[in-house]
Amino acid sequence: MSARLRVEELRAELQRRGLDDSGNKTALVRRLDAAIRMEEKAAVAAAAADGDGVAADGVVVDGEGNGGGEGSKKRKRTGDGEEEGNGDASLEAAKLEGMSYRELQALAKSRGLAANGSKKDVIERLLSAPANATDDVQDEKRAPKGLVEEGVKKEKMVAATKKGAAVLDQHIPNHIKANYHVLQLGDDIYDATLNQTNLGDNNNKFYIIQVLEPDAGGSFMVYNRWGRVGARGQDKLHGPFSRDQAIYEFAEKFQNKTNNLWCDRKKFKCYAKKYAWIEMDYGETDKETNKAEKKGSITDQIKETKLETRIAQFISLICNISMMKQQMVEIGYNADKLPLGKLSKPTILKGYDVLKRISNVISRADRRQLEQLTGEFYTVIPHDFGFRKMREFIIDSPQKLKAKLEMVEALGEIEIATKLLEDDSSDQDDPLYARYKQLHCDFTPLEADSEEYSMIKAYLMNTHGKTHSGYTVDIVQIFKVSRDGETERFQKFASVGNRMLLWHGSRLSNWTGILSQGLRIAPPESPVTGYMFGKGVYFADMFSKSANYCYASDSSRSGVLLLCEVALGDMNELLNADYDANDLPKGKLSTKGVGQTAPDLSESKTTNDGVVVPLGKPKQEPSKRGCLLYNEYIVYNVDQIRMRYVLHVSFNFKRR
Repeated sequence: MSARLRVEELRAELQRRGLDDSGNKTALVRRLDAAIRMEEKAAVAAAAADGDGVAADGVVVDGEGNGGGEGSKKRKRTGDGEEEGNGDASLEAAKLEGMSYRELQALAKSRGLAANGSKKDVIERLLSAPANATDDVQDEKRAPKGLVEEGVKKEKMVAATKKGAAVLDQHIPNHIKANYHVLQLGDDIYDATLNQTNLGDNNNKFYIIQVLEPDAGGSFMVYNRWGRVGARGQDKLHGPFSRDQAIYEFAEKFQNKTNNLWCDRKKFKCYAKKYAWIEMDYGETDKETNKAEKKGSITDQIKETKLETRIAQFISLICNISMMKQQMVEIGYNADKLPLGKLSKPTILKGYDVLKRISNVISRADRRQLEQLTGEFYTVIPHDFGFRKMREFIIDSPQKLKAKLEMVEALGEIEIATKLLEDDSSDQDDPLYARYKQLHCDFTPLEADSEEYSMIKAYLMNTHGKTHSGYTVDIVQIFKVSRDGETERFQKFASVGNRMLLWHGSRLSNWTGILSQGLRIAPPESPVTGYMFGKGVYFADMFSKSANYCYASDSSRSGVLLLCEVALGDMNELLNADYDANDLPKGKLSTKGVGQTAPDLSESKTTNDGVVVPLGKPKQEPSKRGCLLYNEYIVYNVDQIRMRYVLHVSFNFKRR
């Protein structure tokens, strides 16, 4: 189509269309040909706009604006119900008549129908059984305008089927799952999950495209499913096709939905009212599930492991993918659309980037721009809001921004955890021991009658703030911990004055990442306004201030906290927020956000190696009238941190 043009002409044509003009001639030809095909299809669709989905030349226009059932009139659709028109029965019959007997047999088998008999028999069988008859999908095209929540089937959990790199969509009919897999050619995996959130139009929808290759060879199929996030939606199976035809159908659909070329997806650009591509990690993320099935229950693993029982119980608590998924679902994340095991680092960084742009406009109260950016965030990081109005979830305050920032931070920790836990190189005869070794930490349980245990218990009990009276905690276990390499890195600060033992709390889902990688500073992509005293690692001298960051609940009462030796040195003391506090004055080594209540330093204890433990009961600091109730300590160099103890606690929430 475009091969006769010179490179300069190809680039000029691509530039005229606003497309990428980089690469060699082969890439330019492929890109321009795809764009021309899209333009031709748009012209056919426009020609059919006044009819019933049929162009003047008899071509069936198979697209979103087509068909609404027999005798229906064309109408513009709103909301999340995307249409995949089937054309009328006579056109379908004509299409089948034009197929070879072998193609008709393959199509019948793909729909779970008998493929024997004459060509006429097979055609009649196909016409009497629609392509999606076995799927029991509600026809959203026939639903009344203003579809209510009760009218849509909520998406149910269905066992995933994986053959090759990608998982077949859970709602593909079982007879197809049994005989097909997602096509992979080299590094190209023909599987695309798309997402679009638009607050103004109340859209929060997904689109899935997969090329299905038969396990035993033969014709290919293209599968689409679309609808509201959290609902099953509608689906359609297209084909049969040759491999090249199936790839063409896939790439064309991808471009139609996203305005991006499939071959250029690594340079993906988001467009208004178009879908965004969610980049997946196609690592072997099913290993963990398979290992769990083979090894039986966690209780059995604890009994069989060479680990000391208390350590084994703790490892089974934090290295639990099901727990991580549940915690994310509780805060709105849609783990079915973007499974935790498929999270990619680029997706997480995109989430940070959108939040950074939101932080830049929150103070301007630009509602329209906040709606647009919020939609972009929910497109990149899928959420399930059911059928509530999307405008209820606009990120328009520092508090909402902070909550989403914490979600993305948790997803970052889980991305690390899932990659770590899928590693099959260790001794899998003892999976708990293998996970323990992957953390690169040595744990030693403290006995309840030891001096260290008593000191930590007193520190915990004394520094539970009065404003945090909604719960009490019980200590389940305290471990002495040493991370590989951390002591060596800390040595240059070991002689620094003002080293303190301080608290750090985090969600249960975050601890596999934290213990294996250490405490880390937020990436450049994250918004600085999400951090009161700049991007650093935050600590507290009040137990309950850090315990709040465990986000425990009645249904999930376990919490984990660290006690770290922190080299604070000379501190820059601040009474109010300063997002640039990480730019420390000369000679300062850390920031202290000064609170109105703090442990009585006269009751502090100093360990044999010179670390101050501020375990005194809290007292008011009347001269300190800043914005903080309690102290915060922030360091901007992770080498100033050495983990000393890990606490597993159980929260007891008071009935109100």
